[in-house]
Amino acid sequence: MKQEDVLYGLDHWETLEHDLDMVIERVMEDACDTVGDSFEVMADRITWPIKVLVYKRRDIGGDKQAQRIADQAISEALDNLDEEYSGEWADPAEPTEAIKVAALAFGQAVVADYVPWSCEPTGEVIEYTREQVKGLEESS
Repeated sequence: MKQEDVLYGLDHWETLEHDLDMVIERVMEDACDTVGDSFEVMADRITWPIKVLVYKRRDIGGDKQAQRIADQAISEALDNLDEEYSGEWADPAEPTEAIKVAALAFGQAVVADYVPWSCEPTGEVIEYTREQVKGLEESS
């Protein structure tokens, strides 16, 4: 799993963060009622420990998905060409081996480079105590 595929958040959040510091910053901001609230005042509003869930981007299907994309691309392309250039009684065009290879390479590139929006929890939970967060706040 690549680092950019790892996201963090609380179990009730709809949007996730790319780093743990941003999670703690959001928790503290949510606990702030008035500008200038001290750490202690904000910390009293938080349920401790803060349990940060680790998420990963959902798997989109690997080789199976690449083949599905290739098949769809071939079908769409040949259907469009047949509609425009084929005779009324002609059989539908069949993909050549070169078309199949190129379409599969296309499908593999799409799967490799596509970054899904949806995520799922990994089961890993990182807990932050009040003392740890106070140390982070003091060091920043």
